[in-house]
Amino acid sequence: MSHTFQKPFEVRWDDVDLNGHLRNTRYVEYASTARHSYLTAAGWSARALRKEGFAPVLLGEEVQYVHEVFLAETVDVSCEVVGLSADASRWRMQHTVLREDKGTAAVVRSLGTWIDLRVRKIAAPPPALGDFLRSECSDDCEVIG
Repeated sequence: MSHTFQKPFEVRWDDVDLNGHLRNTRYVEYASTARHSYLTAAGWSARALRKEGFAPVLLGEEVQYVHEVFLAETVDVSCEVVGLSADASRWRMQHTVLREDKGTAAVVRSLGTWIDLRVRKIAAPPPALGDFLRSECSDDCEVIG
């Protein structure tokens, strides 16, 4: 059973497009930053991963835009493990961008893998990281290939 990790962001002037909306690339950047913070909070910072000889690799992302976000608003970006391969080498995370009124602004779905930096190939992560990801799987977590 997972808990939902959330990271707050204040929308700054350089986060908006010409229409005054949060620009599309920021949704993905917020999701990436939230994902990094999520792993770091669990003890898996970039430095800790490198020490183990591993790094995350993003395979793809999709964004579903739901509602506008404007300058100076605050959003919370969640991280939830919604897919995991049997050996935890591949993962899918869903990041929900929530507005101040708790309405959904967007949903970012990220598909990634772990690479063993020594051999430059996809590999199962260190056992403790795999165990963490399994413990964080959502109730409807999919087994992915």
